[in-house]
Amino acid sequence: MADAQTLCRPLALGQRPGPAAANQTDRELVDRFLRQQDEAAFAALVQRHGPMVLALCRRILDHEQDAEDAFQATFLILVRRAGTLDNPDLLSSWLYGVAYRTARKARTQAARRRAQERQVASVTTAEEPPVDHAWRELRSVLDDELNRLPEKYRLPLVLCYLEGLTNEEAASRLGWPPGSMSHRLARGREMLRDRMQGRNREAPAGFFALVLALRPEGGALPEHLLHTTVQAGLAGGKAGLVSGKVAALMDATLRGMTAARRKLLHTLLFLLGAAALSVAATVFFSIANASPLPDASGTKTQGPQSTVVSGTNCHSP
Repeated sequence: MADAQTLCRPLALGQRPGPAAANQTDRELVDRFLRQQDEAAFAALVQRHGPMVLALCRRILDHEQDAEDAFQATFLILVRRAGTLDNPDLLSSWLYGVAYRTARKARTQAARRRAQERQVASVTTAEEPPVDHAWRELRSVLDDELNRLPEKYRLPLVLCYLEGLTNEEAASRLGWPPGSMSHRLARGREMLRDRMQGRNREAPAGFFALVLALRPEGGALPEHLLHTTVQAGLAGGKAGLVSGKVAALMDATLRGMTAARRKLLHTLLFLLGAAALSVAATVFFSIANASPLPDASGTKTQGPQSTVVSGTNCHSP
């Protein structure tokens, strides 16, 4: 963990990761951070995926400070869960899912907080929705559906549309053949368009403009946000380095992720148990129907088709 002196100095890397970190895979950077608490590795991860995460938080949340809180909580959750990632090469998709959960929780908390503030202030007039409210809601719906896609289709969309990689760059990062990337990207777009049509029939007409609107705005992350997130990550999100809102948001999201994983595990165990019971029942009844049955004289018969009449041969006169 970083010491107090490290936490107080400016981020050494500024806005640019070193060449070695920039050229390494997500798996390599996560491994460096886990083994060495490497500041350069964690900063490179934040810089690589931060624009996508911040853009998602801004689409879901109306206020910049709420978006930055959700952004910081997302990367602190990465610090907590980095050692449990099933496949660090799929980090883009994992971060998208965590950021989505975190931003939705932040929106719920913000709405509750502002409702309480209005009650205290005795404000009775309704707030006017922002001018772009309908557009923001439409983009929020698109994020809802993108989050529900199977990961093998969501990941290419996140990499190519939200992080701005070409098909070749995304395929190279994941070690997939370019043809496989193109196929999954096309299939993901088709599934997403169909789901959007089911929720909003006006969306498919401007579908590609809508998808392109999900791309992060150009430019680097805000310097203060990069610095505070990296330093808080190096310290493991200790109190005093993050606000109470960020800490509460991180804990709420982690509890939700744990509950979701537990529910999935229980469902899988139930399905496995049901399947095992079904197989056992099938085998039992198959054996029971196939086994010969002994009659009263000790002779085995083949079930109900055989006929025995008082011990005499049925062909006797």
